[in-house]
Amino acid sequence: MLDRPVKGPKTHAFVIGVGNYPDAKANRGVLDILRGVPNLPSAADSAKLMCDWLLGNQDRLAAPLATLDALISDPVDPGGRYPWARGPVDSATEANVKKRGLEWYERVVAEPGNIAFFYCCGHGASHLQQPVLFLEDLNQSLVNVWTHINLGSLARALGKSQSISAAFMFSDACGQFVRDFELEDAQDCRFFHRPNLFATSSNQVSLLCAAAEGQLAYEGTDRNGSDFKFGRFTQAVLKGLSGSSARWSHNRWGVTCRDLLGDLKSLRRVFFSHWSENEPFEPYPAVTQTDPIPIVFPDGFELPIVVMTDPPDRMPHYNFVISQKSEPTQPWLKSRDAGDPSAWFTTVPPGLDALYAIAVKGADHYPLLLQPKEPLFDRWVSVP
Repeated sequence: MLDRPVKGPKTHAFVIGVGNYPDAKANRGVLDILRGVPNLPSAADSAKLMCDWLLGNQDRLAAPLATLDALISDPVDPGGRYPWARGPVDSATEANVKKRGLEWYERVVAEPGNIAFFYCCGHGASHLQQPVLFLEDLNQSLVNVWTHINLGSLARALGKSQSISAAFMFSDACGQFVRDFELEDAQDCRFFHRPNLFATSSNQVSLLCAAAEGQLAYEGTDRNGSDFKFGRFTQAVLKGLSGSSARWSHNRWGVTCRDLLGDLKSLRRVFFSHWSENEPFEPYPAVTQTDPIPIVFPDGFELPIVVMTDPPDRMPHYNFVISQKSEPTQPWLKSRDAGDPSAWFTTVPPGLDALYAIAVKGADHYPLLLQPKEPLFDRWVSVP
């Protein structure tokens, strides 16, 4: 999908989306308990969305993107699908993942300073307390019914590499406990070198997962009224990576995994409020970096801000403005009229200069000093 020459340290990305499970259907496959696994078109579309983001930001990553490889098992489902003209790509079978995954891994470790980027989406589970992703040929073979990638093992292997500078891993899959899988001596799809247990770990690997052990991950539309469904975790991650989780650090705007993780629930709340509240959104870090470095240096973005009065019941009585001055005189950056009892969500340009969120009622006004060098969630303006 992408293979270009880059001088110096570079990023190598591998994207896997498993939306088709043909042998996990009625009258197919090996095990009865796996004959009702639904296809997951949103997983295939989520992988496509991630590919588009990587290609669109190839020169903004911590190290420029040199290669991008993708395996996507795409079910035949014509309704409400993400339009994508970059395909077709090969499917995420065990054989393809072993071959292409090894090629990706060897590119990553070939030169010092390289960065690994790994993303996957599909049906998943927890196996021996490690997150896993099931592949397309789940329930196909008597020899290995539970074809899967053990993401924890991959993270450990990358962490033992002495050449890479960082690895960023994201898994949008469930972490549910499956008794038969847990009791089975299932062989994972291993496309990486067995790590030397006595080698020093770099501790520069992060693995963010959509759901912890025993939890489910969910899909959702990208906006209210849309037919396009993607993994909720994927959408929140991409919103953060695109600038909504940026911080000013070392004279640049960057997004680290630690900041992204801390923002995900707030990003879900303010950008994706149309998702059902009955389905949990509990991302968690399966592996964390000791010294987080930015994943991306975004450009052309605004930072989210959420403003509320203190006390909250005064909210509908005040007009609001965002201004570069502490007085509510025009021109201002953003404004909202009184009458709405809900918190005011808007965005502001990033910067190191002060801004003010001002509650206005008649001739009275109450400013709150802000510095938009990071997302500004839950800012309270004290009013009478």
